[in-house]
Amino acid sequence: MPSNYKRLLRGIYIAFFVTLFLMILNVFLPYYGHIFPYSKKYYNDPVGMPPRGANHHLQRESNDRMIDSLRHQIEDLRKVLETKTNQLEAVKKINVDFENVRSIVLPDNEMFADGDRIFHYLKDQMERSKILKGSPLRSEYNVNEYTMFDRHYVYQLDTGLGTKPQDVILRRGDLSKELNEVCDEALRSLNGGPERFKVSPTYRFTSEDFLHGMFRTERDIGTQYELVYKPESSSNVPNKSQLFRVTLFRPFAPVTHISSSSTDTSETIYFIVPLQGREDTFRIFLDYFKDFCIPDGNVYLTVVYFGNEALSEIIQLLDELSSKTGFKHYQVITMKNEEFSRGKALQFGASSLNVDDPLMFFCDVDIGFTKEFLHQCRAHTIAGKSVFYPIVFSLFNPSLVYKHNEIPTLRDRQVIKSNNGLWRDFGFGMSCQHLSDFKKIGGFDLTIKGWGTEDTLLFRKYTQSNTMVIRSPVNSLFHHWHTKHCDKTWATEQYESCLRSRARTEGSQLSLGLEYFQLKAELESKHT
Repeated sequence: MPSNYKRLLRGIYIAFFVTLFLMILNVFLPYYGHIFPYSKKYYNDPVGMPPRGANHHLQRESNDRMIDSLRHQIEDLRKVLETKTNQLEAVKKINVDFENVRSIVLPDNEMFADGDRIFHYLKDQMERSKILKGSPLRSEYNVNEYTMFDRHYVYQLDTGLGTKPQDVILRRGDLSKELNEVCDEALRSLNGGPERFKVSPTYRFTSEDFLHGMFRTERDIGTQYELVYKPESSSNVPNKSQLFRVTLFRPFAPVTHISSSSTDTSETIYFIVPLQGREDTFRIFLDYFKDFCIPDGNVYLTVVYFGNEALSEIIQLLDELSSKTGFKHYQVITMKNEEFSRGKALQFGASSLNVDDPLMFFCDVDIGFTKEFLHQCRAHTIAGKSVFYPIVFSLFNPSLVYKHNEIPTLRDRQVIKSNNGLWRDFGFGMSCQHLSDFKKIGGFDLTIKGWGTEDTLLFRKYTQSNTMVIRSPVNSLFHHWHTKHCDKTWATEQYESCLRSRARTEGSQLSLGLEYFQLKAELESKHT
């Protein structure tokens, strides 16, 4: 039972016994007034003795009536205690592990007179929220995305005129105060609970252990927070490191700690990459993989290759990577006589993994990443409970972004700014999920050919199941701009989706507008 509820119940019992004592004292005071010479009734009585004769008889009748009233009041108090006990039992039946709920942060010196309303309110808000389990949605567009933040920046989808895709938290006074409060409560929960003993008996979490967090708001219920910590702020840390995830909930009321859990950082992530040709792009991909994934030590790479063109070059690149780094955990699946299908490639890649329920990352070859993504993938993908659909930052055509300047290197272009790119919230190709969840919803639609649509349909299946979909912009994945061919022979929806993707990722509205007016001016000058 939560400590706040225990204190409330203890206060009710104390009030009951104090009231009972005062009532008994009031009954017998007339007979023993001489023992209490300073009582209000006998303060001015020079003798200090109880009344005699007829007055004494009337006093006894009055006392009898008071005793009868006392019995009724005691019965009323007993019913109140019974009601409070039933309320506590009802709250305990909510699907929350209240033994792990460390505290409900209340404003200082604030008392709630109506305990009934508070209990019913918390119960109703927690039951209505989606923090404990997933639920089917009307469509894939109803997923409530998270906003990600780290120690310095917040990464957000809403990019109006006054909002940046990456913003400094300290510039946002209200947000800074909110996130500081949330991080403080997460630290109290970790240090006050049993999770820290998984690190060492004496370890205490600090703000230096914080990796990243995410939050989202259900407008009529409250705000959910997910914070991830990795113990590394002290030398007293064992070799086996873990990730600790803390879930907090603010039901438009004080923040309530929901749960804390840990994820082993040694869990292997299985990259599955569809490929046809694009040797130069694959070489860039392997550079990222070598610098950010192989040092982690717990990754496996599966390349599903279509056709024969450049196949030997692709295998040679992998062999060179292996000889330089000693990395042996990879395989190449060849589909020489098959027409390219991204869905089929990922399906075959998933089926080839002969391990118990692997954690898979469906990845495209034109994605750049950082080591932080490995932590994000592990922390937010839980078998049988949640899948992780990160929203990548898509870079614009560098010839437009740096039209009047020298184009920087690819990694130097990976800067989250509105003129550099946009959050690819219309794409669902990158995802982390366990094989068991992938099989449970039926995998990809293998009738789809080419590139696109198959990922949207898979995402739609998850949103219409009881699996939680964790969707948030991330600061660790970048989609590199490249020319994109849209084939008119594709299905209408697939072809139009391809065209929309090209239009959105070519450049910012400002860059395209300037390009348009410049071309228009040049054409007008030629006709004059």
